[in-house]
Amino acid sequence: MPFFYRGAGVGTFWHQRDARLDGFVPRRPGQTASKDQLIKHIARGTVDTPYVSLTRSYGIAWTYAIQFGQGAPTAAAPAFVYEIELNEPLPPGLELIDPVTYLAGGFPPPTAAASYYHDGDSEFLLGVINYTQMKASLTQTVKNPPSAQGTPRAPNLSPELETLVRALRDAEILAVGNVPASCVRSRYEVW
Repeated sequence: MPFFYRGAGVGTFWHQRDARLDGFVPRRPGQTASKDQLIKHIARGTVDTPYVSLTRSYGIAWTYAIQFGQGAPTAAAPAFVYEIELNEPLPPGLELIDPVTYLAGGFPPPTAAASYYHDGDSEFLLGVINYTQMKASLTQTVKNPPSAQGTPRAPNLSPELETLVRALRDAEILAVGNVPASCVRSRYEVW
């Protein structure tokens, strides 16, 4: 029985609604799920999509609940971490998407001109993983061979790569359709 989690910071949409009563519903339930919508949802943080973000990691959900609300949670006004149980067969109308598998299946071969690869150094991805503390790694000048005379520039970060890294960091799974209230097992108070 796999468990999934979702953090709800103080003052956020799912903090103000009780998913144990209503379940989780995407903001755009009728919108067609697509690669572009998936990238917009994960890499750009847009919630106006047909997806509901879930994670396999309680720690990630806890971090979102604690750090991404409209105020700091306290014992008197806690944030929440929801625990969701989803088994096969899934409830009717619900689909789960692993964004890493979904995106990786559509990548071009390594010889293609356009690719998701970056050309930064070994610390480049740390800026995607933890922008707040490691943003300098995103703006370092690309290292080139001694004979190169190109214009100094920051490394390439494609939307696809940013989406992959964030999905891996967050152990993210996307739900398309409604997650019924009957699947929401618990709501933990955290501060």
